[in-house]
Amino acid sequence: MKFKARPVRVAALVKEEIAKLLTKGIKDPRIGFVSVMDVRMSNDLRYANVYVSLFGTESERTSSLVGLRHSAGWIRREVGKHLHIRVTPEIRFFADDTLDKVYQLEEVFEEIHEEQKHRPMLHLSLEDTVAALREGNVFYLTCHENPDGDAIGSMLALRFLLHGLGKTQVVCAMADPVPAIYRELPGANTIVNADVPPPDYDVAVLLDCGQLNRIGDIADHIAADKQLLIVDHHLEDGEPGASGFIDASYASTGEIVATLFETADVSLSQETAVCLYAAVATDTGCFRFSNTTARTHRIAAKLLDTGIDAHHWNKRLFSSMSRVKFELMRRLLQRVAFHADGRVAISWVTEEDLQTLDAHPEDVENLINYWQNVESVSVAILCKSFQPDSTRVSFRSDASFDSAAFLRQFGGGGHAPAAGATLDMPLEQAKTVLLEALEQALA
Repeated sequence: MKFKARPVRVAALVKEEIAKLLTKGIKDPRIGFVSVMDVRMSNDLRYANVYVSLFGTESERTSSLVGLRHSAGWIRREVGKHLHIRVTPEIRFFADDTLDKVYQLEEVFEEIHEEQKHRPMLHLSLEDTVAALREGNVFYLTCHENPDGDAIGSMLALRFLLHGLGKTQVVCAMADPVPAIYRELPGANTIVNADVPPPDYDVAVLLDCGQLNRIGDIADHIAADKQLLIVDHHLEDGEPGASGFIDASYASTGEIVATLFETADVSLSQETAVCLYAAVATDTGCFRFSNTTARTHRIAAKLLDTGIDAHHWNKRLFSSMSRVKFELMRRLLQRVAFHADGRVAISWVTEEDLQTLDAHPEDVENLINYWQNVESVSVAILCKSFQPDSTRVSFRSDASFDSAAFLRQFGGGGHAPAAGATLDMPLEQAKTVLLEALEQALA
């Protein structure tokens, strides 16, 4: 109901203003006596279908409708002076005797749209993905909530690819602020949040995730009638009705974007290479995780060939630690508990911990790796309780356990060695449920 309320209000205003213009008389001799019967707005407020009663002979009625349609641009400008919305809708006139037919058509279009929403994602090749990028003009790029290096790095790198393809109107947006360790990445200062209205884009791109429910408040800016393209490496289905490239054989979305550069025959700048290096290195644990492949190293070599300072970025991404993060790490390590004969190690962090230490959620990043490195541990878990009845969990595992497959029962996903989920339950309950399920899975 909320979704429909605004179009109805705007339609009433448009109807009122056009009726006033017709009462005053539009300076077009073709327009005779006309009465506005109804105005229907599109859900995105970009079109106003105005239904009018036309009087006189058939010839006079036709003449009036032609005159109205020719005056639509001027009427739009006049109406726009009284509407307090970002974009004045395009005015389209219809004779009221076609209302029933138009409504029937709209119902058909709605049914088609519903079918499209439930249509499986169309999987594209790398070449087709580049072709889709070439065809677009204005782009809106985004990634998942709680963004990591792969999400941010691949999004910024795709922005540079689009610039290389001659696209000048590219906006990057995320639901959450850029974590401190990624703020030096080229272009990171251009990323906007959900409070900034999107441009009038024709292509939206989801990076490092395939579902709109993963991008937070930014999902409100993804219009149903716009092209949705997905570039991702997670083993999960893409958003129904979208198209794109998803391949879990890639260690990171950054690897896919790097391959798109090659496919598009666009050269890598140092700025682009830095963003891609952050993406590839963070999702492979600085090339230590089991998802690292020969392709990963070949791509990394190409990035290094551009002359980027890998030492600087490795230190910033993996070695630098603030005093606050150190104190947080010490607290979490003291809580680590071992289960399942030492195969499972679990710790947790709460909102109270963050407030006490004056820390931020981003300070928790990668701390799980410390108890994952314990010799007997196959599965490391970090539970994050930042809201009373919700617990976010992160998993890290060795090759003997598929974290993503395990967490699907809780609505989560990710990679086999690294995955996450949100459980709608308090911290202690979430820990109990997870550990019981893990005992069974490992047995």
